[in-house]
Amino acid sequence: MSQRRIDVDAARKLVDEISDNLARLPAGTSHAALRAEVNELKDMLGASGAEPPELEVKMKSVHGMFERASTELQADGVRAGMFLSAIGRMIGLD
Repeated sequence: MSQRRIDVDAARKLVDEISDNLARLPAGTSHAALRAEVNELKDMLGASGAEPPELEVKMKSVHGMFERASTELQADGVRAGMFLSAIGRMIGLD
């Protein structure tokens, strides 16, 4: 069975960028678990003995957390749009 190769340098760059973006979020956001997971992946990528299967599992975990956060943000956007529409109707903009 052939094993997929992970481009560790590209993964490091991406994780560094993700980590920087997460660090810019306000302190009170609900993404502390995502930050922690990304930091763990960053540490794994920085370690010299990180095994590809371990990296793949952690990368899948981060991917899943981003999917859930994305869904949550989309739902928040829909709710915000509904509230804005209701407020617009109330003040006669609709």
